[in-house]
Amino acid sequence: MGLVLALAGALAIRAFAIQAPPLVVLDDSAQSNERSYVDLPSFAASRANTGVAIHDIEDTRLLDAVKDVGFSFIRTDLFWEAVQAPDGWHFEKFDALVANLAQRKLGALFILGYKHYLFSPNLPPTTTNQLKAFYTYVYESVRRYSGAEVKFEVWNEENDAVYWLAPPSPSAYRNLLVTAVKAARAANPKAMIATGGVQEMDLGFVRSVGDISSETLRGPDAVSVHAYRQQYPETVFSDYRTLRKDLAGYRNSPAIWTTEWSYPSYGYVYVAKIGDGHSPRALALQAKYTVRRFLVDWIAGVGLTAYYDMRDDGKDPMNREHNFGLLDANNNKLPAYNASKYLFSFTANIASAKYFMDESSKYVVLKLVTTTGASKYVVWSYGDGNVLNLDASHLPGRATITDMYGRVLKTPANGVLAVPETRGPIFVTV
Repeated sequence: MGLVLALAGALAIRAFAIQAPPLVVLDDSAQSNERSYVDLPSFAASRANTGVAIHDIEDTRLLDAVKDVGFSFIRTDLFWEAVQAPDGWHFEKFDALVANLAQRKLGALFILGYKHYLFSPNLPPTTTNQLKAFYTYVYESVRRYSGAEVKFEVWNEENDAVYWLAPPSPSAYRNLLVTAVKAARAANPKAMIATGGVQEMDLGFVRSVGDISSETLRGPDAVSVHAYRQQYPETVFSDYRTLRKDLAGYRNSPAIWTTEWSYPSYGYVYVAKIGDGHSPRALALQAKYTVRRFLVDWIAGVGLTAYYDMRDDGKDPMNREHNFGLLDANNNKLPAYNASKYLFSFTANIASAKYFMDESSKYVVLKLVTTTGASKYVVWSYGDGNVLNLDASHLPGRATITDMYGRVLKTPANGVLAVPETRGPIFVTV
């Protein structure tokens, strides 16, 4: 009997210790919660500087889809080998791309790299002569597009042997970066140029490269990172805080650019139990993480952010590299496409933004005010198993609540709407 009572008591204590989901009442309600919001003066600019990677630069249908979602630029490789040949320079395909982008009021982020069969075959340029040749390539590329809406990034994932084409070397990359920035500044002092995005936010590699600014050279305008992670998107906030602290000590403090980041529908922990990147469940999870991935970068005030990528690179449902896209390989719109388009539409014409984040209960309230004075909210839980309850009973009758695809949600009779992490962000317009 004593053991039974002891077990019963332990269970009662455990049940008592389980916290009830937080109840959130929005500001526009008669009985709003008191919360300490953080102003987000860079939110609108960060949102406006959001792009997506593409590989097929000659497919104008792909550019139409980029525009349709709401992106402002594309990111792609401006391959050294593609534009320089023994008989001279051949930018024709990229000229056509830039012209097609301009017709759609889109810009470009060109990645400058990599090997060249005439100067550094199958290796990154590291010798004096190779770097001299790379200087010329960067100079000609930047000069070519000095009148266009084009930014530049020096290399891609230089901390990875596959992309660096050799064992990664911070000192070798630093020499390449100095060469490229000097060339870019000489070609166009107003050019925007960033470091190459390090894989999985390798801040140790960034620190090893260090600040290249000097009395005679203004360093890159931004330090690029690729924020891929197995954890949920909100974990990136602490990484950005650390990186900002590091960059604050630079001679000319650069911005942070996140030039790649997304969640595939196959091959990551969050979809590991599904095992099929084409399944509706996996694609719905991808859409949820995609929306939150954009929101956290905009909240963090990242200077430029790019999604990877616009279209699946293949049709294999069990190949991770074939399951990153917003479109499938046949150009069909995936759930992440539709959710992203709704997010861009919902956050258009924003005059001010602020947010509240409860790191204990793991939920976020983003408050937006439009240029016409309307209040909007994006509310979500994060972390497996977490949930919040939104008390909508005090909202004005004209208020609408939708899911992340824009579908109107019905409020239960008691006026309290559960917002579990599994549902994804909900959108409230007052």
